[in-house]
Amino acid sequence: MKIIDSFRIVWRNLWRMKLRTALTSVGVMIGTAAIVAMIALSLGLKESAVKSLENFGNLTEMDVEPMYYIYEEDRMIPEEERKKLNMEAVHELKQIPGIAAVMPMKRLYEQAKLKVGRREGYVELIGVDVNESAEYRKNDVEKGAYLSGSPQEIVVAYDVPREMRDVEKEKRDARRRNADSNRSGGGASFMPPDMGGGEQTAAFNLVDKAATIVLTREYRIDDEPKYEKKEVRVRVVGQLRQSENRRYSSAVYAPLSVVKELNDWVNRSRGDEGSSGNTRRTREEAKKDKFEFDQMTVKVESREMVESVVKALKEKGYEVWSPARELETINKFFFVIQMVLGGIAAISLLVATIGIVNTMIMSILERTKEIGIMKVIGATVLNIRWLFLMESGFIGLIGGLAGLGMAWGAVELVNYFGASGGLLDGLNMGYGRGGGEAEPSKLAVIPGWLALFAIGFSFIIGLLAGIFPAIRASRLSALQAIRSE
Repeated sequence: MKIIDSFRIVWRNLWRMKLRTALTSVGVMIGTAAIVAMIALSLGLKESAVKSLENFGNLTEMDVEPMYYIYEEDRMIPEEERKKLNMEAVHELKQIPGIAAVMPMKRLYEQAKLKVGRREGYVELIGVDVNESAEYRKNDVEKGAYLSGSPQEIVVAYDVPREMRDVEKEKRDARRRNADSNRSGGGASFMPPDMGGGEQTAAFNLVDKAATIVLTREYRIDDEPKYEKKEVRVRVVGQLRQSENRRYSSAVYAPLSVVKELNDWVNRSRGDEGSSGNTRRTREEAKKDKFEFDQMTVKVESREMVESVVKALKEKGYEVWSPARELETINKFFFVIQMVLGGIAAISLLVATIGIVNTMIMSILERTKEIGIMKVIGATVLNIRWLFLMESGFIGLIGGLAGLGMAWGAVELVNYFGASGGLLDGLNMGYGRGGGEAEPSKLAVIPGWLALFAIGFSFIIGLLAGIFPAIRASRLSALQAIRSE
């Protein structure tokens, strides 16, 4: 028997008893719709929880530090066994599957002031390895370009231009308010501009402008504090995009060699500059003079790989500080929810499976003579089993497609009423309110894999339900089947 002929026979039989086929498919439809809707709801709630977690930082970026304590063994890690944040660690981290880039950083141990024209503001100066960080930051530059390695180049964060103030203008405004207050006899109250009395500082373009980094260090002569200022002339070559991570909102990135040199200047006292120092101490310090970074930030290729990367980092002796640490707990919680909801909905699908078995057995009783004729004219046992399996499989497929459509309609209604009632705002904890380009969250989502799974699973359920009737039909005796009424 040709395959095309078998499909024609199956379709003819299903259409001939279309009412029974439709009623049997209804059970599969309800079971499929229930499973898809329940899983879609749990997936939507999980996605909302993850997006809410992203409010506290990018989940694909995480700070890596040495592990100091092993909770499983309840012991502190000795200093000599702790991981060192050096170039060897950078190469080790880059070998972990899932890590796209590693960005080692060295902070300036003193607060720096950035001056551009009449504007100035305090910033956090961070030294980066240009070669390593170029891969990390290549897609984060909004204006200009990234560092090329020149010691006179810097890149500023998105909020740096917005935090810089025109100091000269503020002083003139303060003098004018004081003069007005004196003329009015002290009746007018003075309010500093940064306390609500003036306008908010407008952002201005820093890219391709000359700037000055100003540092101040303290030293003592005869126990009297003295201060020395150092100015470094640089050029702003780029500005980064706005980030959810407010930790680096006032950061200025410079080549690592520049920050290392400035740290040496800040930490060196005036007395150390003029004395040669103790030889023994110098040799001991030389043995320990192995440069280490303050922090390393890694970027993971995708959010799906975050859990495996966190696990690999902990196995190698590193501690991770990121909202991504909560992903494992969230995934476990919603996996249990999916299993519970899916198990409850699967009960209706089990009932539908019994209905398919009953329908196919009734079909055998009604078509006994037809089966006998097919055997007499040359149909094999395999052909008979194939026909009944395909009939039951198509019943499951029809119910699966109808159930998927029913689940899609239910999901759209849930999302509509959830958005109308403001339920999404409560679940998302403010997610998406500030970003105009952010895709709004949904209470329930049906991803492509879930739709394909529902269709395939319903078809397989139909096939499994048809195994017993197909075997029973293939075992009928041809002569007895023809003689039956």
